[in-house]
Amino acid sequence: MPAKYIVRNLRGNSYYHTYNRGENVAIFLDEDDYKTFLYYLYIYTAPISEVAARHPELPERLKAKNLGDDVRLVAYCLMPDHFHLLLKQQSSDVIPKLLKQMSNAYTTYFNTKYKRKGKLMHGRYKATLIESEYLLVQMVRFVHLNPPNFGDYLWSSYRYPLQTNELMNRFGSVEEWEKFHLDQDSYQLNLPKIKHLIIE
Repeated sequence: MPAKYIVRNLRGNSYYHTYNRGENVAIFLDEDDYKTFLYYLYIYTAPISEVAARHPELPERLKAKNLGDDVRLVAYCLMPDHFHLLLKQQSSDVIPKLLKQMSNAYTTYFNTKYKRKGKLMHGRYKATLIESEYLLVQMVRFVHLNPPNFGDYLWSSYRYPLQTNELMNRFGSVEEWEKFHLDQDSYQLNLPKIKHLIIE
């Protein structure tokens, strides 16, 4: 991956497109793998009060890793061999901490389940800074359109727009949200504007 995506100094109060892929392997092999990754993502990014209410038996060691006060998950898409996360962090060190926690927890799960050793992810995550709300919305569409069958795809945030109130305020309704994603003319027109934010 080009060195420009190896971000060392992230800004606070900023949006980022983050990405990683497997080290020459698929990282999601069955439904439980996707669910486990999303479980950790929820535990680490949702408000701690919500997490505690939903998972009252959650071990203290996991509660202590919650970053919900400092990071917001805007959109995601999990593909068989890689993932995209759009995140907003309040302080400059939250995304690095989150991605490290995610990598460690999921790699431990994956290696234990499939009786393998060693690293799972292809080095450090990659990240690009999203410098405007307009570009953020375009990147949300890009992330959601990764799978060809995006409308029926289970492992992205496309199917759950009401959970992203910040974005839904821009669209006003689920119908407008769907129309935006289906508008291929608009998508192709805007692709050059987000080319510098796309990591593949």
